[in-house]
Amino acid sequence: MYTSKFFPRLDKESIAAEIRKEGFDPILIQDPPGHVYSAHRHPETKLLAFLLGSMTVKVGDNTFSCSPGDKVVIPGNVEHEATAGPEGCVFFWSEKL
Repeated sequence: MYTSKFFPRLDKESIAAEIRKEGFDPILIQDPPGHVYSAHRHPETKLLAFLLGSMTVKVGDNTFSCSPGDKVVIPGNVEHEATAGPEGCVFFWSEKL
């Protein structure tokens, strides 16, 4: 589910390539400081890979403080929410192809 520093020292293009190898389709997202994703769920599995800034992500009963290099996989139909950190957050948002 959460892996700290899963993508150490990789550039944006290399991280996108690694995500595609896992069967996901990465889309680059840039959120301003404090941007909130309210609690929701959906049937698709999602993968978030963090590039810049930070984000707090809650998946079910678990809360993760995400920073560059971290990865979160959110299983389908599991409630989750997130808030971008004080400097905002740049990350890949992906779902299974």
